[in-house]
Amino acid sequence: MYLESKSNILKDRSNMLKKVRSFFYKKNIIEVDPPHILKHPSIDQYIEPIECLPKNDETFYLHTSPEYMMKRLLSFSLEDMFFLGHVYRKDEIGEKHNFEFTMIEWYRKNISFENFLKDIFSVVKLFIDIKNIKKLSYRNIFLEITNLDFIECKKNDLINYLKNKKIDFDKLEKSFDDLLNIIFTEVIEKNFLKDTLYIIYDYPSSQAMLSKTHQIENIEYAKRFEIYYNSYELGNGFHELNDEIVQRKRFVEINKKRDKKLPLDEKFLSSLNHLEDCYGIAIGFDRLMMLRHNKKNINDVISISFNDL
Repeated sequence: MYLESKSNILKDRSNMLKKVRSFFYKKNIIEVDPPHILKHPSIDQYIEPIECLPKNDETFYLHTSPEYMMKRLLSFSLEDMFFLGHVYRKDEIGEKHNFEFTMIEWYRKNISFENFLKDIFSVVKLFIDIKNIKKLSYRNIFLEITNLDFIECKKNDLINYLKNKKIDFDKLEKSFDDLLNIIFTEVIEKNFLKDTLYIIYDYPSSQAMLSKTHQIENIEYAKRFEIYYNSYELGNGFHELNDEIVQRKRFVEINKKRDKKLPLDEKFLSSLNHLEDCYGIAIGFDRLMMLRHNKKNINDVISISFNDL
């Protein structure tokens, strides 16, 4: 029975790959196929690239996202674009993770946030029936569920909150953002309403990553947003930063926090000077398939998992 069920899911997977592509083609958003092997990896505090050795004397990296390459293509004045394919991340294996997984990533130039969200809703609706949508700022969802205001509270407030909730966390030194992330994962995500698509926006400016920032009442926020459904993190998006100097500073700061420093991609950084105003998002195709088929393990919706190689 399992093999029969898996066979049906894989047939549906093929159908959904086709549907996603058809959605973008109908909107005249072009598909791109950037390289998977890079000289310079994406720099992220929490994501590790997989090293590879296509040349004996030089280390390369499998891409964790096509973002840098796609933004370089956008800087050439190419049209709005999407990617549908595999990405690779080290040490990510489990019920919701596989070292190699499928990502939908796309970028739209000169579009409003609300119109970009309409794209996102349309893509998610290809997979599941969305009954409710909630759009909340990071600050408001934190207040609503934890009664903590991350703007006003101190590091000890976060530590005491975790202790009161009896949530274990690494006893090694944690930054303020590390503690925010633990609370978000262990408390906030688990309190999201069922069958509701959440759009969380205006993240702490310290978590801007590759997004622009803006000020509200003299407080700086990152123009970053994430989407969730039934406690599944589905996607991470940005109002894309197009300032080489600011992005370089962020990469330097992230590298200081990493155990292993990563080389900066100078071609990507210089391309930001020519990047038009745009929004972008990466969404996990496999997680959408898990929701569509009510599966708890990613192995049930991909052809052959790493554990079955």
